[in-house]
This record gives sequence, structure tokens and C-alpha cells, in this order.
Amino acid sequence: MTTHTTSHNAVSEVEIRERVEVLLDAVRTGDLDAVKTIFAPGLVSFDIEPPLRHLGAEKKWANWERVFTVFETPLEYEVRDLTVLVDGDLAVVYSLNHMNAALKPGGKIDYWLRWTAAWQKIDGQWLIVHDQVSVPTNFETGTAAMDLMP
Repeated sequence: MTTHTTSHNAVSEVEIRERVEVLLDAVRTGDLDAVKTIFAPGLVSFDIEPPLRHLGAEKKWANWERVFTVFETPLEYEVRDLTVLVDGDLAVVYSLNHMNAALKPGGKIDYWLRWTAAWQKIDGQWLIVHDQVSVPTNFETGTAAMDLMP
């Protein structure tokens, strides 16, 4: 890898981390307009809720809109161990994310998720082109392991 490529990737990593912060601020405050600036139109998302695959940014936006409808804002949403790997105009980001939020009808949720996102620089802007959110499964019971912590 040349020095130019290395420095370009380092700058891109900073840009992507800044974009992740935009997403986090939007999620915490329920700002759907800001969320919409993060995802590429042709996004493929393997989200935490059915179906198995969501095609197009509009589907991801709708999922976040549901979150903002169901939960009180601001949401407590933490990203831990964020890793950003960049190679040219493509990058992979992964982390453990903690969501602790009050439901509008009452009650709370408090659990950790696994997040992986593929980013691509499109027209000078880093956008998520693939997004995956998951929780581990207890194979013996066939249920999600929502009580795990890092």
C-alpha cells in the first residue's frame, strides 16, 4: 500500500466515523431526516425485524420511523468497539450497540445488538450500502439471546 493510499484511507476512516456520529445523533433524537442522509438508495439491509432482507433505503427509513414511533426520545444508544476498515472507496464497519429505551406505551428495553455495515463512497459521500443488525440465538430454545452483555 502506498503512502498516498494509506493517508487517503486514514482520512476516509475519520469521515466514516463522523458519519456514524451523525447516525447516532439522529437515532438518539429521532431525527428521521438525518437518518435518511446515511443510507444509499440501493441499500440491502438484514435488519433485526422481519423479513429476512429489506431492499432499498426506504425500507430502512420505515424501520427507523417505527422505532421513533414506539420509543420515547431521546433514546439511549451506545456504540462500543467501533471498528472501521477502509480500502479505497469501500469500507466495513462493525460494533456492539447498546439500546436502552422506554416504550411509549410503558416498559423498557435494554439489550445489545451486533452491527455490521458496508459503506461506499458515492458521489463524494460515504453511504451505507449494506447493513446488518443481529442478536445471538439460543439454539436449545430457539429464542433470541437478548440478555448478553459485552
